[in-house]
Amino acid sequence: MKKQLKGYLIEKYNNMTGAYTCHRLLEEAEKQGIDLKMIGIYDMRDENGQLYNSDELLEKRDFVINRFKFGLLKNQINKLADKQYNSMDGLNTYINKYNQVRTLESDAYIIPKYICAPLTLDYERITSKLGSPFVLKGLESSEGKEVFLIKNKEEYLKMRENNKGYCEWLFEEFVSSSIGRDMRFYSVKGEPIACMERKSHGDFRANVALGAGVREIEATEYMKKAAKDIYEKTGLDFLGIDLLYGETEKPYFCEINVMAGMSGIEKATGVNVAGKVMETIAKDFE
Repeated sequence: MKKQLKGYLIEKYNNMTGAYTCHRLLEEAEKQGIDLKMIGIYDMRDENGQLYNSDELLEKRDFVINRFKFGLLKNQINKLADKQYNSMDGLNTYINKYNQVRTLESDAYIIPKYICAPLTLDYERITSKLGSPFVLKGLESSEGKEVFLIKNKEEYLKMRENNKGYCEWLFEEFVSSSIGRDMRFYSVKGEPIACMERKSHGDFRANVALGAGVREIEATEYMKKAAKDIYEKTGLDFLGIDLLYGETEKPYFCEINVMAGMSGIEKATGVNVAGKVMETIAKDFE
């Protein structure tokens, strides 16, 4: 008799009420006969080297799905599994937007001009390199949080005043040809399985979490090459990849999301992304 595949889904809490992606993964795992248990980092503790979730001592499982990026306990849970999605090394490296623009060059897209520095950097130096306006990004933010369009020196000085601690930020040139819209596609082992355009009305950011509308689009040759090149460089099995519209057919790189949500892309495309993820994991163990 075939052994039942078992895994941990690492999130913030054991009970993620309303978290679409978590519940879709659990649902598709059950359909495929996979025992997938949700583990909340905020419900975890390490007692003298033994890991407890609430009052349950955690045992080894076949795999983990990482959907929480902060803290050290997640690293220890990963050691209980034979395989990780995505790997801890890859996740810890590529949650950082500076590491992305620094290392993910590809002929499939243009990487915007950028500077990584604290907010002590002179405004005039920034605009001399990137132009005005420019985009300011927190290095590990998601869902459009800590992404700002800085239009003038007054706005920049206000950001500096509100963020006085020593903290590095990513300064990027503003790609005006893509204002309020971008391309998001879900990559599984270097293949774009679902693609959509996100379009916002009244915001330069195009995040679904901020209310952007979505529609299905076809995967372009640039998308296919981007997915392949990024997979070869990172080894990350499951990714959301965001590209910006350029003035020519070739897009600009925006970012990759190592824990991409599935709500918008499943609804826009009708593709069973969660099912494809669980199917891919199951095949890895055949």
